[in-house]
Amino acid sequence: MKEKNINTVEYIKIIKESPEKKKSYIFFGFSVFVMIILIAFAIRPTILTITRINKEIKEKGTVNSLLEKKIGTLSELDKQYATERKSFDNLELIFPADGNFSLFMSNIDAVAARNGFALMAVNFDNYKGDSFNVATKVLVPKAVRLSVKGKESNLINLLRDLEALPMYPVVESVSFSTQKDKDNLSSFSLNLRIYNIENNKFYK
Repeated sequence: MKEKNINTVEYIKIIKESPEKKKSYIFFGFSVFVMIILIAFAIRPTILTITRINKEIKEKGTVNSLLEKKIGTLSELDKQYATERKSFDNLELIFPADGNFSLFMSNIDAVAARNGFALMAVNFDNYKGDSFNVATKVLVPKAVRLSVKGKESNLINLLRDLEALPMYPVVESVSFSTQKDKDNLSSFSLNLRIYNIENNKFYK
C-alpha cells in the first residue's frame, strides 16, 4: 500500500473540518452568547440595582444628617425659649395688637415721677413723621405726645429713661414754654414714636 504524504495545509484543513472541533466552536460560540445574555439581562440589572441602592443609602445618610442638624437647632431654640419665655409672655404688652398701651402708660407715669416730673397729658395719634423709613412686616409706628411739667435740669435724664423703656420709644422732638409757674417749673411737650401691631389676631 502506497503511503500518502499530508502537508501542513491539508493537516490544518483536516483539523478545522474535524467534527469535534466544530462542536467545540459551536459550544464556545453558545457560551459567549449565553454570557452576553446574562450580562444584558441578569448581571447589568443587578449592577444597576446595587448602584441605585448605594445612591439611596447615601441620600438617606445626607437626609439623616440634615434631620439631626434641624433637631439640634430646634433643641437649642427650645432652650432659648425656655430662658426667654418671660420676655415672650410680655411681648403682647410691649407691642400691643389691640391698641392697649397699658404697660407703656404705667411706665411713663413711673419714669416721669422718678425724674421729678408730673405727667399732665398723653395723646396717641397716627404716625405722620418722616423719621421712620424702615420697612417692617408687622410693627407699625405710632405717635405719642406727652405733656409734662418739671425742672429743666432734669429733662435729659427723663429723655434717657424714656428711651430705655422695653417698648423702645424714640424721642423725636421736644418743645417747652419759656414761662414758668409759681413753683418755677416749666411745661414740656415731648413727641415720641412707639410701635404697635395692627393685626389684632397676631398673638392668637
